[in-house]
Amino acid sequence: MDPREGLSVANLVFYIPCLFIAGWVSFRHGFNRQSGWIFILLLALIRIIGSICQIVSESSPGESIDEAWIILSSVGLSPLMLAMLGLLARVHSSMSPTSPLAPTMFRLLGIVPIVAVILAIVGGSDEASSKPSTASSGVTLVKAAVIIFMVIFIIFAAITLATFLRLRSVSAGDERILYALALSIPFILVRLIYSIIVDFSHNPQFNLITGNVVIQGCMSSLMEFIVVILYLTAGIVAPRIAKSHAQPSVDLQETGYSGQQSGQTTSQYTEQQPNQPS
Repeated sequence: MDPREGLSVANLVFYIPCLFIAGWVSFRHGFNRQSGWIFILLLALIRIIGSICQIVSESSPGESIDEAWIILSSVGLSPLMLAMLGLLARVHSSMSPTSPLAPTMFRLLGIVPIVAVILAIVGGSDEASSKPSTASSGVTLVKAAVIIFMVIFIIFAAITLATFLRLRSVSAGDERILYALALSIPFILVRLIYSIIVDFSHNPQFNLITGNVVIQGCMSSLMEFIVVILYLTAGIVAPRIAKSHAQPSVDLQETGYSGQQSGQTTSQYTEQQPNQPS
């Protein structure tokens, strides 16, 4: 078995079970963008389809199948960024109305990764073209997408770390999500660095098609594996929001949760912990 094909098989072995786990977690917390886990489900689908395309490409090379798996390889960062944003929105919803970030801010931030993934899809498609001018244009678009991903990651990481300064305002259940977000930062950073080297360096070891498989496996696949495990674990252990308090998407309600009286917030979770005596 070719090493690159072996990496694709490893992706299938990992992401097929994760697809079902992410589906269950998304069902448990609700199929909306605020939960964040819906994007882990999307990432699993992208990686499964991409791996199948890559395996088929090894046995039956063709421009269309090569184009498909190159594009799918390029858009994987978007679900990670959107999952991170969704989980941040979930944490800040539990801080409402003390959250320093307005719900509109999360909605606006959610647009940026979508713009980046559009650039990555168009760029990946052009990059696989046999026409030099079109391929060159595709490379430029993919580079722009990676830069946007890096900028938005820095913003998300800063929001995550800043939230720790207001940890007392975060509900006990969502503290677990916040810790998962913080732990994921270095792994997503390595994944982004790999993409930057691939798109901006001429080092043959980092070529997406013919580069070193070990480097790709360690800096790309393994980093994604760890982040997925962190986020899914957080989704499994975090309490679900009661339906009466659930909020759609990342469109967090401006007024916060009901039941907030006299400076105290009634627990919004179905797995409510008993209050400690004062």
